[in-house]
Amino acid sequence: MINRMVCLMEKIATDIYSFQRLREEGFTYVDKTDILRTMASGETGVQFFIARPRRFGKSLAVSTLKALFEGRRGLFRGLAIEPAWDWSKKWPVLHLDMGSMQYDTVAELKVALKSYFRAQAAPFGLSINESDTLPGIFRDLIRALANSSPDGRCVVLIDEYDKPLLKAIGTPRVTEFRDFFKAFYGVVKYEENKQRFTFITGVSKFSKVSIFSDLNNLKDYTAHPRTALLFGYTHEEVQKYFPENIHLLGQANGLNDEEAFQEIVNWYDGYRFEESANLVINPVSLGCCFDTCKFGNYWSKTAIPTFLIDILKRHPLDFSAINITDDILDAYEPDKPNLTTLLYQTGYLTIKGARRIGSMQYYTLGFPNLEVESSFLSRLLPAYTGLGDDVSASAQFAAAEALYAHDVPKFIKALKSLLANIPYSLTGRQNEQMWQTIVYVVLKAIGVNVHGEVETNDGRIDMTVEAPADNYVIEFKLDRPAAEAMAQIKGKDYAGRYALSPRRLTLIALSFSSEKRTIVEELVETRE
Repeated sequence: MINRMVCLMEKIATDIYSFQRLREEGFTYVDKTDILRTMASGETGVQFFIARPRRFGKSLAVSTLKALFEGRRGLFRGLAIEPAWDWSKKWPVLHLDMGSMQYDTVAELKVALKSYFRAQAAPFGLSINESDTLPGIFRDLIRALANSSPDGRCVVLIDEYDKPLLKAIGTPRVTEFRDFFKAFYGVVKYEENKQRFTFITGVSKFSKVSIFSDLNNLKDYTAHPRTALLFGYTHEEVQKYFPENIHLLGQANGLNDEEAFQEIVNWYDGYRFEESANLVINPVSLGCCFDTCKFGNYWSKTAIPTFLIDILKRHPLDFSAINITDDILDAYEPDKPNLTTLLYQTGYLTIKGARRIGSMQYYTLGFPNLEVESSFLSRLLPAYTGLGDDVSASAQFAAAEALYAHDVPKFIKALKSLLANIPYSLTGRQNEQMWQTIVYVVLKAIGVNVHGEVETNDGRIDMTVEAPADNYVIEFKLDRPAAEAMAQIKGKDYAGRYALSPRRLTLIALSFSSEKRTIVEELVETRE
């Protein structure tokens, strides 16, 4: 086994978001400046918005643009933009980082913002009117900076614009935060003639009748082909910039270079930010993987936001088959968050496919990769069941072990043990999908090859499971006999899907009771 200390051939930053520090200290920078130039040049507009999941390099892009407009050519030596940029021109930059503005009340936020603006104004020899409103202070600072520039314009960069608001989602405070930011960010529109360039980033995209109601001047590049590859690494970029790291990662895990890269793809690839774009790899997760020489979960170390869990408890989502129209995927209201939209915008789901029917664009969503899927589902299971991690994990492994050993009675016993302990408060609103989703999460969270809502030429199979020597077809019924589920499996010839498979096939029909809140009847038929 290779020593972890010699895994990093290149200096890779996983927690540095300063372009200046990255370049001056010799860290690897995957050159995205050709894409940034398209926006910064003014050829396609001057005010832009892009939403992306956390830890995808948004702050680094903002820092890069700041250095660019300040004319710091030395930092761009050898990069794609250097020969194509007019370095004789410079602009004052107002950089507003909202990532540090996480407060419980709007009053606390206002105090912090005044202090922040005071610090931003000082290097330019400016002062702020302490008695003015926050939108007024923001407006005056933009005007003052613009007036200090030869062409009467400044640059405004707002990073993580939605961070304070996201903390309030699911609480009574969200409306107050929303109303404050609507007026605050409206300044960007009203003072647009004073801005040479504006760039706003965040995780979420709120609807145009909400925070962005006054920001219809912004060009939304969230799902634009020009910027689909701005955040994240393409396969070609990883192979170009990190060949030695791929090689050493493979050595540490008993893989050749091609196998190591494929594991990188399995774990950290899969994000698509525009339906026709290439997939991209999570840059921070990849850097952590290279740092440790281990494949693992780095992106989702923090817990799933509480408000997401609360929504999922009330409305279990079928993670095996998620379809949504473009108008719902596009944005949402802070006080009326759409679960699927939130999961997409926060990076737990990504675009797997798209098709147009009439005037509507439909997207199929799914987990981007193994890292996100395993971490999300493992955290979701205790929320669905109300059980501790240790109890849930024990039941999960017992169920998976039984399937791999073709011990169906033991598999069903493990499910009954887990389901029987679910508190009534979590199963008060029952339907077949809820039970199906729980079983799906139980198996999928530990890496079992399980699929839900599998299409056939005569219907949809509730669930299929593929083990090394076995295939399983599972159908669920709520308050209806298991015989009805088995009749459906046979009547629609769900087994035909596996007619040419060398694996043993087992048909499982499960009946759930809404009164007893567990499996009360099962029928099993095995075909060698």
